[in-house]
Amino acid sequence: MAQGAADGKADNGISEIVVTATRQAEVLSKVSQSVTALNEKALDVRGIKGVADISRLTPGIELNPNGFGSQADISIRGISSQVGAATTGIYIDDTPIQTRIVGYSATNTYPLVFDLDRVEVLRGPQGTLFGSGSEGGTIRFITPEPSLTKYSAYVRSEVSGTKGGDPSYEGGVAVGGPIKQDVLGFRLSIWDRHDGGYVDRKNANPDLNGAAPVEKNANWSDTQVARLALTYAPFAHLTITPSLFYQDRQVHDIGTYWEGYSAAGAGKFVNGQPLAQPDHDRFILPALKIQYEFSGMTLISNTSMYQRKDTLQDDYSTLVPAVASSLVPPELAIGNFVPGDTGYSAYARMVNKQSVWTEELRLQSSDKTSRVTWVAGLFMSESRQKAYENIVDPRLGEITGIYGLSVQEFWGMPLIDNKYSLIAAGKAVDRQTALFGEVNYHLTEQIKLTAGLRVARASFMGEGFGTGAFVGQPIVQPASKTTETPVTPKFGISYQYDNNNLLYVSAAKGYRIGGANSPVGDSCGADLTAQGYNSMPNTFASDSVWSYELGAKNKLFNRKLEINSSIYHIDWKSIQQVVYLSHCAQQFVDNLGQASSDGFDVQLAAHPIDGLTIEASVGYTNATFSKSVKTLVQKGDHIETQPWSGTLGVTYDAKVFGDYDGFVRADYTYHSKSALTSNRDPANGSYDPAALPTPSTNYLTLRGGLRWSGYDVSLFIDNVTNEHPNLTRYSEVLGNPVHRDFTFRPLTVGLTAAYRY
Repeated sequence: MAQGAADGKADNGISEIVVTATRQAEVLSKVSQSVTALNEKALDVRGIKGVADISRLTPGIELNPNGFGSQADISIRGISSQVGAATTGIYIDDTPIQTRIVGYSATNTYPLVFDLDRVEVLRGPQGTLFGSGSEGGTIRFITPEPSLTKYSAYVRSEVSGTKGGDPSYEGGVAVGGPIKQDVLGFRLSIWDRHDGGYVDRKNANPDLNGAAPVEKNANWSDTQVARLALTYAPFAHLTITPSLFYQDRQVHDIGTYWEGYSAAGAGKFVNGQPLAQPDHDRFILPALKIQYEFSGMTLISNTSMYQRKDTLQDDYSTLVPAVASSLVPPELAIGNFVPGDTGYSAYARMVNKQSVWTEELRLQSSDKTSRVTWVAGLFMSESRQKAYENIVDPRLGEITGIYGLSVQEFWGMPLIDNKYSLIAAGKAVDRQTALFGEVNYHLTEQIKLTAGLRVARASFMGEGFGTGAFVGQPIVQPASKTTETPVTPKFGISYQYDNNNLLYVSAAKGYRIGGANSPVGDSCGADLTAQGYNSMPNTFASDSVWSYELGAKNKLFNRKLEINSSIYHIDWKSIQQVVYLSHCAQQFVDNLGQASSDGFDVQLAAHPIDGLTIEASVGYTNATFSKSVKTLVQKGDHIETQPWSGTLGVTYDAKVFGDYDGFVRADYTYHSKSALTSNRDPANGSYDPAALPTPSTNYLTLRGGLRWSGYDVSLFIDNVTNEHPNLTRYSEVLGNPVHRDFTFRPLTVGLTAAYRY
């Protein structure tokens, strides 16, 4: 459980937080790795609602929207991917909830932030203690445990208005305490949030002459989160904690806007799609934790069954004409809209289902004064995913008719049931069994040696099929299986010069398992040849990283200044990379090339005078491909990152109006312009002359308010300067003139009221 030092502060200096990044409770300043931890108070004062806010305020981390609904993937120290298994581990307590890409739309879901004890961000591979999928790092959402001794409550409500958009509002309550003193306790929380939209949707078909109806502020969303946990202590040293976590998020429409129809500088955002693109993402996580304390050791069992269903609709009304245009001579291309037809529409309904059973059994030392501390465990999991995609396109013949051809003559296949241009499905099964352990040996009172090892048996089975005009002749991908025995060690040495200064060096390995490709259509033949392939590979293997880190944690000036810093070098080999077949708008994955990432991060917190706290961070990531791959990447091309990032947070607390505690806080974040990436390098087959680098960004938030007797009321302003950079720019087909962008939510002003007991 996150907490301060005994008096809430570290000798009148910076507050301490206890974390479990090493699977054992340690004060953050004693952990020999780069970790950012935010407790409930830190989350609230920064106004953090979800992973986008966490990534914005944490050095070395970026959130990258992928163009499907509200989905995005996370990059830590330049290690990121939009294909295959995840590169960042996402945990709720001790349960991993990351996913793999099956089909075209599944990415991680992320817990929303309410009634959390803390969030821990672990930078660098965590393959020894957290296994597959924690290749770049791990983000852990730690929930409060039920108390057996005292009652507590947390209530929060908020209302806000966004410039040019609809209002947002939320309400949540959490309560817990003993049902039977020292024997049975509970924790219950319920939270509901509505985010108002700010992007209008207007059918941009030029034949409508501006007469298309407009849905104002269409990209609104609703989210509900609930959690119930019980702790039962039938006798001394044994606790049994069943819990249930539920999250339901519905996005009414995608948050992208079309450049040519918007005026971002004036705060006008217009999405030109004819149809809405809703996304409904829901998961439920029941878990059972059993903990038994005995002589010098603790035995912990965590069993869970994570079940998720994500249903989204992607508007293909502009994609299908664009794909058809890419297959004919340029003078015959029709672009994004069917000439003379203002009613043509097509959409893809995508469903991804995930069911993951996990069991982790850990035995670990509990005597913190011992010269040797250790943790050993057994991990088992089975993940089953299914993905479905149906393209409903009954008027496809209107497009092929322009070229004097039937659907079958143009695409090689007729519509299915005169309705579907594609029916496709994919299935994936991941199984893992692993033994892991980590030992810390105090060679002296100051020098500690660390060694860890994880040995896993990992298997993957994937299969799929696709049929319909959009893929040509029916394609069946038979069940393909890969089995591997990954070994992920970790080594480290730390030197605790005194109670205020720590120096460490470490080397660690991370990996993610391979997989199988979904089939591509007949229309992709020319693209495959252009990329140097005779046919698409059925499977791809795992990739892995080795990370080398040197870090220091220092407390200076009577602990009124704390500096945590690290420098690192990462080697990434056999990278699972997407090969995008631009003209047929399909893709597959192969192990291609290698990359390296070099950088550093520095975080500091200062308490120079009573009431004033200054927090700042600087991060630099130089992630580049170190080997050329014909038509795909060139040596020196950058992985999609914004190399420099920096944050500055300033808080001032003072007594006002008698006994009221007043505070003001400002948070500023900067990210630099992205470097040369593969799609902007003319030497690559994916080169897009219209692609733009992600620009440098600035983001400022202000918050101020009063606290008294458990109450907390504050006013806030997000995106104070109303910045609207093109965070992501993409087109449906290479060379297509219609560009779709993501940007920050416009300037938002609101009021938050909270109560803690």
